[in-house]
Amino acid sequence: MKILGVDPGFGRCGFAVLDATNKAKPELLSFGTITTEPNSPFPARLYELAEDFESLFKKWEPEVVSIEDLFFGSNSTTAMRVAGARGILLLLAERAGCRVLEPKPVELKLAFTGNGKANKAEMKKMAKMQFGLEKNPKIDDAADAIAAAMWAINV
Repeated sequence: MKILGVDPGFGRCGFAVLDATNKAKPELLSFGTITTEPNSPFPARLYELAEDFESLFKKWEPEVVSIEDLFFGSNSTTAMRVAGARGILLLLAERAGCRVLEPKPVELKLAFTGNGKANKAEMKKMAKMQFGLEKNPKIDDAADAIAAAMWAINV
């Protein structure tokens, strides 16, 4: 079973692909961060995000997509734009026939690190340890996407 984990965003969007055929020892096939052009209009950024994720769906053919639920902070404009990006990603997952899961950030952190309030450094450290990576993932969004994919294994 292939799982695509996603930490949604419109400027930076983390992704991770796991092969969870062996649930006890999943294999991290790919991970990273998709970025959009900061000076582009918002619709163009959504289009760019959609194209990049369509490529991921075609390449990896995930059966499950685990996309982190939206956390509302103090900036409602950013939250609305992240919600727009999530909408695009949910549409693509549905179109690809994937089972869609939407874990809350605290659920991901708790399942991945044992601490529902884990900080970004702890998330990156756990991703490194879990998969024997040479270094911590460079960007926080990639570590969160790995956690989203891992969370989906036992659901």
